[in-house]
Amino acid sequence: MANTDTLRKSSKGGRPSNGTLEQRLEQLLEDATQVFLQHGYGSASIDMIAREAHVAKRTIYQHFGDKDELFGAVVRRLSHNIFAAFPQAEETSQSVEHVLSTIARGVLALVLSPEAMGLQRIVIGEADRFPKLAQQFYTNGPNRGITALADYLANQQQLGTVQLEDPTNAATYFVSMIMGEFYLQALLGVIELPSAEQIDQHANSITHLFLHGYGSQLHSVTKRR
Repeated sequence: MANTDTLRKSSKGGRPSNGTLEQRLEQLLEDATQVFLQHGYGSASIDMIAREAHVAKRTIYQHFGDKDELFGAVVRRLSHNIFAAFPQAEETSQSVEHVLSTIARGVLALVLSPEAMGLQRIVIGEADRFPKLAQQFYTNGPNRGITALADYLANQQQLGTVQLEDPTNAATYFVSMIMGEFYLQALLGVIELPSAEQIDQHANSITHLFLHGYGSQLHSVTKRR
């Protein structure tokens, strides 16, 4: 790991250098996020991000790699909170329906947030010129969520609470249902960003449709805590 001295802020207009290395790296990613949102991916540079974050360029390279990998780290940071909704492998106290509706709300709250919408629009607008950008976004965002959900469903299948032919396909279908027209209209600006209440209603509706659609393949079992 890089020497933490490289993360000291500039004495001219910089933020204090106190805090743990993890906290300072978190702040660096926040600064990088704002640079990408303000300038786009193509116009943003490591030099620009280093100046905004008041760190040495080598700090960015040592901890995050090049600009493609830094963008991936930005997306990964943004999507991290979703995974708090996924119970541990041994967790069996919550019904599948409860867990899925919680995950649906988490996914929607993330992808419909102003930061996430801005980054997604950057990816759509610049993916042709920067193919690695799209790959970093998908790997660290959507695919990460689908994989975690598939792992949860596979674990539930082993516990006997669900019956599925393919947990990965089931996870993919569920995420697609969560996003759907609701997300597309918001991304295009056709509708205003939905309220927390609207997100909650949509998450519950999609979870119900998903469970009902799988019928005999997937059933929810509620267990006492």
